[in-house]
Amino acid sequence: MPIEVVERWLHLTTQKNQQVMHNVARLWEIGQKAKSQQDILDGLHPWGDCKDLYFHNFIAQICFIVGVFIVIFGWVIHAYIAFALTFCIGVLCLFIAYLIYEPSQPVDEVIEFLEHRMIELKYNFKTNQIPEYLPQYSHSVLVISKLKQAFPLFSKGNASNEITQYISTIWQIENKKLPVLLFHYRYMSELSISPLNNEPNKMKSTYKNQWGAFIFGTEPLGIATNNRHSSFFEPYTKKWSTSDIFLNENVHIFGYDQQQLARIISPMLTLKLSDFFQNYSGEVIFHFEERMLCYMGDQNLLARRQQKQKIRDTSQLRGHLRTLRMPEYELFKQQMTSLIS
Repeated sequence: MPIEVVERWLHLTTQKNQQVMHNVARLWEIGQKAKSQQDILDGLHPWGDCKDLYFHNFIAQICFIVGVFIVIFGWVIHAYIAFALTFCIGVLCLFIAYLIYEPSQPVDEVIEFLEHRMIELKYNFKTNQIPEYLPQYSHSVLVISKLKQAFPLFSKGNASNEITQYISTIWQIENKKLPVLLFHYRYMSELSISPLNNEPNKMKSTYKNQWGAFIFGTEPLGIATNNRHSSFFEPYTKKWSTSDIFLNENVHIFGYDQQQLARIISPMLTLKLSDFFQNYSGEVIFHFEERMLCYMGDQNLLARRQQKQKIRDTSQLRGHLRTLRMPEYELFKQQMTSLIS
């Protein structure tokens, strides 16, 4: 009887796990074929009888517990029963548990893929692709390198300065379509520390992450603004002061020529800059020749907000994907649109 019960449980568990693998394969197909976020949500409902997105590992867990118990118990009573015998039986149970255990990795991977696809389709993102506005015949690494050279913001680390991730999209502002390239910037600085004794100097490395965006099609104003420090990099070294003391203390405006600043800076522009930097800490540079600007700050523009829950079936997955958002990016787009419109 016990053997028949185990066989029945093993058969049922294997059948359920096969259904879960079928669900995983179906989810991959839905994500790959989807043309919009609604296609993914529609593909998840209605689903069918088996909605499980977790593997049934009850028997594997029992085998593991039994195997550990037999090994420990055999060591305790080794004076009466040969420990080698109980050890072999225990290891056999552990090996069976290892063979029939199904890790959650396939489910985790497909959920992560669907999250990525939902974000891409919802916000019209193209991961690790440069905007069509830029020369497509150039290698993306070369394009990113030229963009970094165009703005004096990418040399903050003395050891490395890398754009580790970039995402292209399009913003519709009034009647214009502006290409946008979001990025994650990571830099490393090394500091030599001299010990008290005669030991060799030690190097201390510090890492810093920042996020930002290149926005193309903007006016070449030739100004740089920030709310962090009262000086700026070449060629934006000429500082502009307004009659507003509060603005001068909280927003610093620079250009490459005082006459140019006098022509460009207006009360409306200073008000927009003040409103923008109330929500962000960083730098904004309008290039002086090219029709593009660059923003860089500490806020993670690529962060997602989602419900913290363990997803165990397709209904929960659908609810999770439906509420998936990027609030930092949405706010940034709203604030930046107000600034450049």
